[in-house]
Amino acid sequence: MADNKKILLTFHDKDNMSAIGEYLKQKGFRILAANDGAAVMEIALNEKPSIIIVELDLPVIDGERVFQILRNNPHTANLPFIFIGSEAVDIKGFRRDIDSLLLQPVKGEEILKRINSAFAGKEGLKAQISDKEIEGRLSHISLGDLLQILHLNRKEGVLKVSHEDEEGLIYIKEGVIYNAAIGEMEREKALFRLLTWHDGKFEFSPKLIDIPQKIHRSAGNLLMEGMRQYDEWNKAKEQLPKPDSKMKLKVDISSLPKGLKPIIYEVMFLIDFYPTVKDLVDHCTFPDYEVYQTLAGLVRKGVLENIKDKKGEEKLGADVRKILTSSQALKIREKVSNRWKDMEDATFGKIFIVASNDNLVMNLVDSCKELPGFSVNRQFITSPMYRENPLGDIATLKLHGGMEIVLFAIPRNVRMKPLWKAFSKNIIGMIIVCDNEDMRDAKQLSSVKDYMLSLRRIPIIYAISARKDIERGQEEEFRRMLAMKREERIFAFEPMDHDKVFQIFSSFFSYLLKDEYISG
Repeated sequence: MADNKKILLTFHDKDNMSAIGEYLKQKGFRILAANDGAAVMEIALNEKPSIIIVELDLPVIDGERVFQILRNNPHTANLPFIFIGSEAVDIKGFRRDIDSLLLQPVKGEEILKRINSAFAGKEGLKAQISDKEIEGRLSHISLGDLLQILHLNRKEGVLKVSHEDEEGLIYIKEGVIYNAAIGEMEREKALFRLLTWHDGKFEFSPKLIDIPQKIHRSAGNLLMEGMRQYDEWNKAKEQLPKPDSKMKLKVDISSLPKGLKPIIYEVMFLIDFYPTVKDLVDHCTFPDYEVYQTLAGLVRKGVLENIKDKKGEEKLGADVRKILTSSQALKIREKVSNRWKDMEDATFGKIFIVASNDNLVMNLVDSCKELPGFSVNRQFITSPMYRENPLGDIATLKLHGGMEIVLFAIPRNVRMKPLWKAFSKNIIGMIIVCDNEDMRDAKQLSSVKDYMLSLRRIPIIYAISARKDIERGQEEEFRRMLAMKREERIFAFEPMDHDKVFQIFSSFFSYLLKDEYISG
């Protein structure tokens, strides 16, 4: 049966799932059924369906979280999703021309229509966009004037705008601006940035718009506000932080008063991971000018300061050589490709992170932020849900030669064991982290370790979070509970201990380069 006939389906109500599954079978589809979010991920990774139909309210792992995790896996990133929910919700990462959201109750005919639309969106988006009604250059007509024309004529379709190497899309329904996007950037932020593009090309293609509305202001109000912010930025840019400047916090976030504006909290969370102003502005969800204003205000109040010391950058350059040389990185990629035949992609490998409590995952990631080539999953930074219950792709470390190492948090609970195997494709190692004040969960960590080693011989790094030296008795207990060999090293680190994290990753790559670990 053709690949595009394989559908992964999950519903809370078994009768509903049975009825819709039977209807789709009659239409020629092969149905893969799942009972909860964990099963959805396991089947998706092993069976590679062509589309996933998932309820948002699922047991174990909810539908939106399943979507986020599978989107961050290169082998499932392009799978279309049809979400079933009780109300309209804003799903992070929702792809306007591929994914769908249906409200309950749903019928098989409606789902079939969305399946066909998803395949058309995935395979035929370029063909649809090429069916242009209006096209031209922004130097001849401004984007603001063009949007006014489309608004007054109550047009419906997609306006594609290109400028240098960037491309943006604006979704218009009966003259109303529904959403705007530049890559992962959306809403007013993307629209206001597009309004600053004064050179480039545009194409408007008539098309039915059935995506959720994410911009709710009137066209006139939007355009006036976007141009106001652009004019204000031009007037004040000499007093605003420079895009290539770097910032750092001068105060403890916990010492700030409650009730601050949401943009302040988001900037404070992001600054540790994106100290360069341009990177921070790109990753913040608020419009660019508002972010620049906020940064300038926090500098004036002494909450942030510019980093002017160049010695730190020189030290960082030295640390790159300590962690991994370019020849070592290329050697790792070559050995991974040649020795582990089941590796689906030699440019992508996973390091599992399993910890005795979830706070330790956050501590480890915080401590990694100065590693060269290190970047954090944005949702892990800004979403309390992701920080409190880390699962899936939490960060990426880019090596020389184009290889990416993904830090992937997995649950230690043995009831989630099916996920361990499902997520294990392209695994190249594991980091086990335990709290020295509470080692009761070390046995669960040992279960994960034993299972992963039964699948593949991989290097394992052992780390204990401790604010002081580990006592001999604690070390022996940790070694015993995790069945460690005497020659295996334990790293003790405390939050924000950047030097220790350099040692941890340097040791990991040293282990990985040994022939005994790349032996099939």
